[in-house]
Amino acid sequence: MRKIGAIALLHMKSMARTPSVWVLMVAMPLIFSLIFGGMAGSSEKNKPVVLYSAGSDALSTEAAKLLTGNKQYKWEKVSAKKAREAVNGQKAIAAVLIGEGMAERIEKQEPLFTIAIQRETQEYLALYPHIEGAARTIASSYEIAAAPELDGFAALIREVSGKQGIRVDKEIIQREGNKGEAVSLSSIGFTIMFMMFGISGAAATILEERAGGTWARLMASPVSRTQIICGYILSYFLLGWLQLGILAISIKVLFNGQWGSPLYFIPFASIVILTVVGLGLMIAGLVKTKQQAGALSAVIIVSTSMLGGVYWPLDVVPDFMKLIAKFVPQSWMMEGIREIVSGSLHTKTILTATAMLIGFCLLFFYLGLRKLKYEN
Repeated sequence: MRKIGAIALLHMKSMARTPSVWVLMVAMPLIFSLIFGGMAGSSEKNKPVVLYSAGSDALSTEAAKLLTGNKQYKWEKVSAKKAREAVNGQKAIAAVLIGEGMAERIEKQEPLFTIAIQRETQEYLALYPHIEGAARTIASSYEIAAAPELDGFAALIREVSGKQGIRVDKEIIQREGNKGEAVSLSSIGFTIMFMMFGISGAAATILEERAGGTWARLMASPVSRTQIICGYILSYFLLGWLQLGILAISIKVLFNGQWGSPLYFIPFASIVILTVVGLGLMIAGLVKTKQQAGALSAVIIVSTSMLGGVYWPLDVVPDFMKLIAKFVPQSWMMEGIREIVSGSLHTKTILTATAMLIGFCLLFFYLGLRKLKYEN
């Protein structure tokens, strides 16, 4: 064990003297976390802006209250002219124009609202059902009202918009996320990706050492092949934890990031790091030069990170993409860490993610150690 530790320490010192390792494994994840983590934490400021204009009559005012009851959007009241100009300048996702004479439009079966958009974005497509539902509520209220005079109709709409909905008992299965949790999830995604680049690049140094004769001299030293490989693996593992530890402390200090229970996070993160180490060894075993390893790493890591939910949540991708993601280790890494960081700790989800990562880890190590050439 002492020989393994000595080899690991020697290899870590060699990697620590390489500035690119620190930039790739520490600086880049931290920079990305600061940028995108700050965006994730300011959800109130990042609410989609929807502009609206309403007439001065009572019915238009109450219709506006009903419409703006959806707090998922930031509603701003402006004139109809300014609303159209803002939408044309892409300062808002849509503008809803509520004119006077709503009762007459209902009688004539004309549209109650005029919606101005520049293009049908995903945010607008999510907003439209709410606008349509509000229009249906107003039309239905007009038909139900016993006396369809304007004052009575406005009073009915006022009652409808003031209702909080049917009260039901609820059980919170997964607690509501917060800023620290959002930052931690975005940070860990970038950390995993850059860890893959860093460790795969470090593992590729075996190819340089073999070409330069260092690997042959190491093989001729009074240590076994198993001890050499274990020493290298241990150095990569410690390097991964060094990166994760620095980032975890930084995010905790800067954004009060939450990392969940250490009893769950530390073992699961260790499996994640071992899986990344196995991937690096596999890439090093499949190619002949460090340049080839760099090119292959870029293709594999970027594509699988995109498929695995590192860049964006898998909730927004089509079903066939979700199916493909099951064959990518990053998806299981993110799923398990999401459960731990959020505090849900759903046992089946964590165990499934752990089992899948162990499978990937064993596969990567098997292919890497089998393909790795120990002699020139």
